[in-house]
Amino acid sequence: MQNHSNYWLIPPKGENMTMMEMFSVQSSISNFIRILTKKDIPVEYYSNDKGDSMTDGQNITISSRINESNIDSVVGLALHEGSHCFLTDFNFIKKRDNKLLMKNLLGHKNIIYLLHNFVEDRRIDNFIYKNAPGYQGYYNAMYNRYFYNKRIDKELKSSNFREEVWESYMFRIVNIFNKNTDLKALIKLEEVYNIIDLKNIDRLKSTKDTFKVALDIYKIINSYISQLPIKKQERHNKNNVINKAFKSQENFINGKTPKSKTSKYIKELLNTVKKAGLKSKKVQFTNPEGVILKQPVTIIPNITNNLINNKFMGLFDSGINPKGYKNSIEKGLIKGKKLLKQLKIRNEEQRLETNHLKKGKLDPKRLYAANYTNDIFKKIDIKSYKKINIHLSIDGSGSMKGFKWENTLENTTAIAYVSTQLNNIDLKVSIRTTAEEPLSKSKLIPVLIMAFDSTKHNINHINKLSNFNIRGLTPEGICLEALNDYIEPSSYYLDSYLINMSDGMPTFISNIGKYKGNQAIKDTARVINLISKKRVKIISYFIQGEPDSYHKKAENNFKQMYGRNAKFVDTNDINTITKTLNELLLKKDLVS
Repeated sequence: MQNHSNYWLIPPKGENMTMMEMFSVQSSISNFIRILTKKDIPVEYYSNDKGDSMTDGQNITISSRINESNIDSVVGLALHEGSHCFLTDFNFIKKRDNKLLMKNLLGHKNIIYLLHNFVEDRRIDNFIYKNAPGYQGYYNAMYNRYFYNKRIDKELKSSNFREEVWESYMFRIVNIFNKNTDLKALIKLEEVYNIIDLKNIDRLKSTKDTFKVALDIYKIINSYISQLPIKKQERHNKNNVINKAFKSQENFINGKTPKSKTSKYIKELLNTVKKAGLKSKKVQFTNPEGVILKQPVTIIPNITNNLINNKFMGLFDSGINPKGYKNSIEKGLIKGKKLLKQLKIRNEEQRLETNHLKKGKLDPKRLYAANYTNDIFKKIDIKSYKKINIHLSIDGSGSMKGFKWENTLENTTAIAYVSTQLNNIDLKVSIRTTAEEPLSKSKLIPVLIMAFDSTKHNINHINKLSNFNIRGLTPEGICLEALNDYIEPSSYYLDSYLINMSDGMPTFISNIGKYKGNQAIKDTARVINLISKKRVKIISYFIQGEPDSYHKKAENNFKQMYGRNAKFVDTNDINTITKTLNELLLKKDLVS
């Protein structure tokens, strides 16, 4: 059966969750609870193999051990705990001992607590079930897990828990609404059923009301049991063993799920993900055997100092910044300033004024003729250079390290400088790479880093690219498909370009499958075709070292992916890129 959570998460099959899956669950549950309670209640993880949840009225903790089999019940339990934060009077709960002391009932407080918590659960769950029908699937999963399972069903139909003792009553009261319950199993059970009156449970408006019901149940059963022979009670207590399933139910009702908090590392990791605004997008690719697979891509929307200082996922390092990279950025700034002098013309406008018109804008110079002619209007036609959006996407694989990355930084900096100085050129820079999944070091994930945006950043932000740790693989088409969402289509007023700089063939291996060979080349071509359909113009540069036997094959593969206009650039002649970009930016394409 499909999980309700599949609408926003595909949980791992029998595996621990990844960083982004954990964050997705945490965020979704936080949103559900915010909608439910109208409060920002913190949701955190803790280590527990069973996947339980709990609350103290102020915070909710959920298990970090979530998989395909328990995800819906974990969400249901978290919502249940959230409804406690919304509806349960925790101040009253703190005063229960005093109220029991006044009634001389402290001796049986554990029984009364369980009865009260049970009735309170029925009240709040009924409220949520009726008023938030979208959560019903999660609640059903929670009840199926804790109350409607085969072990409980078997016990209810068995000869067990039929002696007139508290253990029997508590087990059968907790499961009194199970379809297999037998109200004749105990003398007072049907009377208890009528006191709870689940069909009219919404008559109970507060935690105080449910406490009164719990006391009524206790008094009826206790007055009956206390009249029974003591020996019979003792014999049962000595021989009866409450099974694990009932113990789990007791813990659920009393909120005594294990409280071992998750590691500080996971908490800090998820806080970093939240602050950095990381996203995840599932894209498809075809493995070498021709099977289409789904692969999540982690998207980092901005390079922040926090990510750099924390060496996030091994992608950044404040201590890298080698001298060669700094020099490249300085050279790029010089090149950008020279390029700007040639491009200042792009900020200019052409104005054509037409006079003696019969309609249009009133011409003040022709007002003298207003009484005897109607050609006193004029029209001003202003033409400017068409706006250009450039998305520069860079291959951040390990093979780009060294001279290739230095030259790429130089050209990227030059274009970035120009884009920050001209009104009608916008530049976005992204990096495609891979990283180790933080919660599973043996697992690689594709990463798309949105490194620079001229509409948000000043030129100083480009320095953060020198802190990028170049060491990943080449998930070419996988990352480009995720990037497609960020590339604006061309229009009458806008020319959109995708400029690619890379040096290798698509290669990526994860726990999902392999991405390499002819299928990966075809897959990248498929994605480039998708982008081209938005009338985006593709300019691709293959940055190579010394030509060798690999050169000819690589050239054919590269053109298959990016089209016939794909260019090979020698690292010793990197100015080829600048030259073609000059021609692009100086193109006289005027619009009114």
